[in-house]
Amino acid sequence: MKKLYIEQKFLALTDTYSIFDEQMNEKYFAKADFTLFLHQLRVYDHNEQIAHIEQHFRLIEPEFSFYLEGQKIGRIIKEFTFLRPRYVLDFKDWEIQGNFLGLDYEVIDSSGKMIMRFSKELFHFTDHYCLEIYDDENEKLCLLIALAVDLAVCSQSD
Repeated sequence: MKKLYIEQKFLALTDTYSIFDEQMNEKYFAKADFTLFLHQLRVYDHNEQIAHIEQHFRLIEPEFSFYLEGQKIGRIIKEFTFLRPRYVLDFKDWEIQGNFLGLDYEVIDSSGKMIMRFSKELFHFTDHYCLEIYDDENEKLCLLIALAVDLAVCSQSD
């Protein structure tokens, strides 16, 4: 299992995140393009862009597309639910479920195998997440999923 830590920067003009490995070395960073309504977030490994997330216009619930190393991977769509946040991925046959407060999330495949757990850490001025990724091969994709969930939560509170 691999852990990553996401920390949103305080007092940045746009959403900016530092992503740290288990030894708290910065491994990735992410920076939003300045737009008024729709989020677009670019993810970098050092100075090279490796991925980006684009929000699409929808009236009720947010939807985002993932691009990894120049290729469109798929979309994540937040479903309207009353009790627990739920997100649908249209790729990899994975599902994302959140707890009642939307602080803890699990990504599972169709057979029930755990892909990732991530939790929002409390008592910070900005958003902080801890990701537990069960297969190193899924690291970048799991990072994109966690960032998209944070963007979805933020877009609904704007």
